[in-house]
This record gives sequence, structure tokens and C-alpha cells, in this order.
Amino acid sequence: MEEEKKEIKVEETSSNEETFDYKAYKKRKKAEEAALLAEQWKKEKEERARLNREARLVIEHEKFHSGDDKFPDTDDFVIASHLNKVYSNKIRAVKDFSLNIKKGEFVVLVGPSGCGKSTTLRMIAGLEDITSGDLYIDGNYANKLDPKDRGVSMVFQSYALYPHLSVYENMAFGLGGLGKEEVKARIKEAAEMLQITEYLDRKPTQLSGGQCQRVALGRAVVRHAKLFLLDEPLSNLDAKLRVQMRSELVKLHEDLQNTMIYVTHDQTEAMTMATRIVVLKDGVIQQIGSPKEVYDHPSNLFVATFMGSPTMNVIKCHYKDGLITMPNGDFIQFDDELKAKFKKAYNRVEKSLMERRERDIDRESGDVLFDFDADLDKVERFIRNASNFVIDNEGDIYLGIRPEDVTFDVGEHGDLNMKVEVSELLGAEYSLHYDLAGQDFVARVPAKQMYKAGDAGGITFKRDQIHIFDVESGNLVF
Repeated sequence: MEEEKKEIKVEETSSNEETFDYKAYKKRKKAEEAALLAEQWKKEKEERARLNREARLVIEHEKFHSGDDKFPDTDDFVIASHLNKVYSNKIRAVKDFSLNIKKGEFVVLVGPSGCGKSTTLRMIAGLEDITSGDLYIDGNYANKLDPKDRGVSMVFQSYALYPHLSVYENMAFGLGGLGKEEVKARIKEAAEMLQITEYLDRKPTQLSGGQCQRVALGRAVVRHAKLFLLDEPLSNLDAKLRVQMRSELVKLHEDLQNTMIYVTHDQTEAMTMATRIVVLKDGVIQQIGSPKEVYDHPSNLFVATFMGSPTMNVIKCHYKDGLITMPNGDFIQFDDELKAKFKKAYNRVEKSLMERRERDIDRESGDVLFDFDADLDKVERFIRNASNFVIDNEGDIYLGIRPEDVTFDVGEHGDLNMKVEVSELLGAEYSLHYDLAGQDFVARVPAKQMYKAGDAGGITFKRDQIHIFDVESGNLVF
């Protein structure tokens, strides 16, 4: 009997201990959740304060300069000078956007969703108010002009055709101020150019996606606008039709010789159509240049990995006096010429950052608008990193190489000795995928021989095509 009582007492004690442990666990868990919520609230409060500060600076700058004389400083056809867009919730969608466009250019704004490219286009069209900055179209100050007075035609992603009107009536819509014969002549000319003459009596519901897009383009063409604005007009089309319409748009531009601003998230469209590309991220211009310039000399890691398919291989490595050590222990040796180029490049980076620091300090005390990058602590960190390279000739870097600038020799040694994980035959070439310290590495090689998964060999980099990016800022060094 006494032994049973002892067993019951032991069980009760054990049960009490379990209850105590569970209560302690719940209390600890609750405290951790409270700490996490407090940290999230603190970050949200700091983000709100940053957004409010940015919005206040933008609005104050616009008020300060509202009385300035508004004259273009160049004879470019479109001049966007320090455009900013701040919404009522204090979100700054476009940040200090500046771009000059010559007459007859085909400029493409490209970037991921939410980068501000469509907002910028809508500000140029007059469909969004400009919070601050100046816009000139054909020498005229356009900030306060109504959309109809800006001399622009816009083509939307959704076609925006009236379903109850025929193709002819859709194209004639908005030409009410012209005589019937003039309207008829313009529609006939545009229809022949876009090869839609036989569809003029049909309704939009009787047309394919590509035909609807041609009608939308025709409606823009008949207005004889000075500036064409195209907001992702091909994104609703299938892949084959997109390729066809790309060619037609390029031909249309060559025929009309009008100025065109085209928005897309598709880097292939940007590369194949543009005379100049503007790459955007988070409302900020990352790079402006011809398709070849942007592809061959990306300004930073974002541009390098956004433009191109497959994207550039980027590997974090360690550099010391001309020797680059890879994550897997392999290494690349620079010759004396590349070593000198590396040191000279970091000297240039250090000097540029110091000049920027002085400029940002002047901005802080003057009336010039802060841009989102005016973070002096960040600049100081970049300077320290660059100075370390200049003094010690050592540090971490990002090495970038395009897949087509890599060769692979089965059974041979190279800069990297690796094994093919996945082999993709793309007709005239292979895309070979390798695992480099857990990271996907791609080589694009001619299909002169068969490659298969498991093939081991050496990968060699074309030395003149190696890109070096700063590990702190992500900017191109050389």
C-alpha cells in the first residue's frame, strides 16, 4: 500500500514538473513573440519615418523651385529632369528620374514589376501628376499640360478598344476635329502600313490578339502624334506572336521616324528593339545605354543579372595580389596587365566615392534634393572597402562572367574543374549547368559534340570578358 502511495506521489510530482515546464515554455514563447512584434513595429516605424522624410523633401523642393523659369537646357525632344512621384501613402514610386531623348529615338524602359516604369510613362503622358521635377516635350514645359495638349499617343497593354465600334470607328475615335476625307485618308494609310485593311469593318471581338494590338497601334498612328508611348503592348500575346509584333514595331518606327518610349519587363524586347535602354529598379535608374553597352558593361550586379538569358554567372571570390580564389578552392591567376587594371580601377572607385561624399554633404546643407542613395554612412563603408583594396591589394569581390564567355573541355583541366549536372540542347548550342559550392553555374557552348550529365572537365574563362563587382556596393569595378 505504501509503495502504491509512493508511486502515485512520484507520478504527481512528474506531472507537476511537466506542467511547470510547459508553462515556462509558453511564457518564454510569448516573450519571444512579443520581442519579435516589437522589432517588426520598430522597423515599420523607421520605414514610415523614412518615407515621410523622403516625401517631405520632394514636396519642399518642388515648392522652393515652383517660381523658377521653365526653359529646357538642351534641344532634345523629351527632357525629364529630376522627376519624382510620391503617392498619398508617402510611397515614392519614382526617384529623381532624369533622361533626355532625342527626336526619332526608340527608348525602352525595362525593369521588374514595381520598378516605376509604367508610372514614369504615365507622368510623361499626363495621366499621373508629377510631384516634383520638370518635363519638356518638343521644347514646351509639359508639367501642367493636359494629356490631349502634349502631342502624345499611348498604346496600352489591354488594347483599350471599344467593343461596340468597328475597327474603322475605333481608329477614327478622337479625330472629330478633322474632315471626313482627312480621317479616311489617315485610316487608310495606317491600315495599309499595319496590314489591317481587310478588318476595318469588323468588331474587336472578331479579331485575334495580334490583330487587336495592330488596331491599337493604328489608333495611335492616325493621330500623327509627335511622341508614341507604349505600355507593355505585347505582354498579352503568345510567344510566337510577340516575336512577330516586335519586328513590326521596329519597322513601324523606321517608317514613321517618330520618337517612341516603350515600357516592358522583358529584357529580350528591350535588347531587340531599343536604340537606348533605361534599366530601372525600385524607382531608380540603374543604367542608361545602348543594348550592347548595357549587356557588355553592366553598371552593377542588378543590371548584370537582369539583362541576358541565361543571366550572368556571379561568384563571390577572394582576391589577393592577382589571385582569385573560388568558393570550391580553385583559383584564377591574373597576368600583370589585369593586376594593374584591377588596382587602377579601385583607385578610380575610391576617388569617385570621395567626390560623392563631398557632394552628398553639400546636398545635406543646401537646397538640392536628396536622392534615395544619399546615405553618408553607406558611402563611408564603400570608401573603407575601396581603400582596403588600394592599400592591401586584397579583399572579397564578385566575379561575373557571361555563359557564352565560358568554354568547357571534357577530360581537361581549366580555371574550374567541374562535372555537368544538367545538359540542355538548344539546337545549335548547349546550356550546361554545374554546381559551384551550391550555386548554379551555366556555360553556353556550341553543339559541336554531345554533352551529357556526368561529363567532367575543365571550365575556362575568357580573360577579357571577366567582370569584377564591388562586394559592398555591387557596382562594376571593371
